[in-house]
Amino acid sequence: MSRREYSPLEFTHHGAHPLRKLVRIYEGQYLKIILSIALFAVKHSPVWILPVVLARMITIVSDTSRYTINDVWLVGGVFFVIIIQNIPTHTLFVRVFSGALNTMQLQLRSAIVRRLQELSIAFHDNYQSGRLQTKVLRDVETLEILSRNLMNSVFPAALTIIVAFSMTVLREPLVAVFYLVSVPVSSSLVFLFSRKMTARNREYREEIESLSASVVEMIQMIPITRAHGVENVEVSKMNSRLEHVRQKGIRLEVVGALFGASSWTSFQVVMLVCIMFTSILAFRKQMSVGDVVLYQSFFAMIVGAVNLILNSYPELSRGFESIRSIGEILESPDSEQNEGKREVSSVRGAFQFEGVSYTYEKGKQPALKDVSLEIQEGESIAFVGESGSGKSTLMNLVIGFRRPTAGRIILDGADMQELDLRQYRRFLAVVPQTTLLFSGSVRENIVYGLRNIDDRRIWEILGISNAADFVSDLPEGLETPLGERGARLSGGQRQRIAIARALIRDPRVIVLDEATSALDVVSESLIQAAIQRLVRGRTTFIVAHRLSTIRNADRIVVMKQGRCVESGTHEQLMNAKGEFFRFKALQQ
Repeated sequence: MSRREYSPLEFTHHGAHPLRKLVRIYEGQYLKIILSIALFAVKHSPVWILPVVLARMITIVSDTSRYTINDVWLVGGVFFVIIIQNIPTHTLFVRVFSGALNTMQLQLRSAIVRRLQELSIAFHDNYQSGRLQTKVLRDVETLEILSRNLMNSVFPAALTIIVAFSMTVLREPLVAVFYLVSVPVSSSLVFLFSRKMTARNREYREEIESLSASVVEMIQMIPITRAHGVENVEVSKMNSRLEHVRQKGIRLEVVGALFGASSWTSFQVVMLVCIMFTSILAFRKQMSVGDVVLYQSFFAMIVGAVNLILNSYPELSRGFESIRSIGEILESPDSEQNEGKREVSSVRGAFQFEGVSYTYEKGKQPALKDVSLEIQEGESIAFVGESGSGKSTLMNLVIGFRRPTAGRIILDGADMQELDLRQYRRFLAVVPQTTLLFSGSVRENIVYGLRNIDDRRIWEILGISNAADFVSDLPEGLETPLGERGARLSGGQRQRIAIARALIRDPRVIVLDEATSALDVVSESLIQAAIQRLVRGRTTFIVAHRLSTIRNADRIVVMKQGRCVESGTHEQLMNAKGEFFRFKALQQ
């Protein structure tokens, strides 16, 4: 698969009409769209010319004194050529338009994926993954349907109205005035239904997104559900969610059906009036029978075109709602702003926390309160404390996932607020408490994001991570697929692969968040020794609940209710008989 990069696509007109945003989405494809429109007009021309041909034929056969059989052949021959050209022009139209359409989908999905990588962790914390998946897949697909609907239905309908009305104005202005009055009156229904259709589509879209999120969550929870024997409870919850979707879908379809039936009926009544109007003019000898057929055909074309536009409105509304949905990602201001920030070409690993506080939501208690720490380059510092004491929040600040709401963090003499955090993270390795692996091979999981890493280096890292033995026993060694989320490995094995993935990056800063929590006693002792060799000369942040795993840390910081209440070596804290001593006693 090509590694071609696509430039980021953003909706620059916040609050603009979805149609304007749709035009923006096709940026770079305008030439293909214009060519597609031209080809469509040419290949569709027989539809507009047919009424003229029909009227001409009626006029010829009804007045044989003025016309001959040759006139019939001439008109028929010309129209035959116009019909035949549809084959090459339609084929070329499909090729050009499909190229623009598929390129749009590729670039739009690429833009959404890129934007998801740029949005802050706080954004992802508040957005269910199932909803994001719906936007990448379903909403872009709906946008494709909208584009096809506009090109194959709305555009030709609008063009038909323009052509038929223009030809009528040139031939019989009085009939054109009738068109001008009757069509808007009959098409006023769209304004009566537009708000309700938009509201119903938004409700249905949000319900589908919620369903998608629930399905993803249900699949992830299947082992827990089965283990506790509550399958029926989960099925009941999903059935309730499906019922909500069913009800929203029925409401949407009913509004669409009422809309379609009402518009069809009104247009049939108007067409009946048009037949009577032109027939009266013909009866008074104000136009020929051929003209009656011509104008009735034109009016039928106009009515059909307007009716097609109105009947397309539910699909258009659904497509415009998808544009709004995608806009929630592309227009979101909650991104990690790295553009124009100071470049990071090297990291030594000296940190200084100056009165750092962090609050997740306004009005709630801060997760960190006035934390001030100085970490030397190459120092190994461990953080302990009860759940909710602020340890994980502090690690998120170190990684750059979150920014302090008060105070600042200094890295190697520079405020992290002013640094390009993407470049900083190239010198950072993280082993989280929850192991995250993907369905690729062992090799792909370890060298994730790196290139030109040879097998010798991989096996060396696997040895340090105490993973070489079980990897060599796998059916295909380094090429063994791990399954979704590494399902083919045990918890301890997954954690050791995650450690290897961190170690192979030779980082300057390491964050170990309960990195040995899933290991058995033997593996833990081996890996602790390996980590001690690895962290020499590197700044290391360790979060641990098992106090036995941090005895060799240069310094231990005890967290309580978002504050640093104790700091020192293992021996110093034990002698102080404070919070750390109390934790240690509880784990004896």
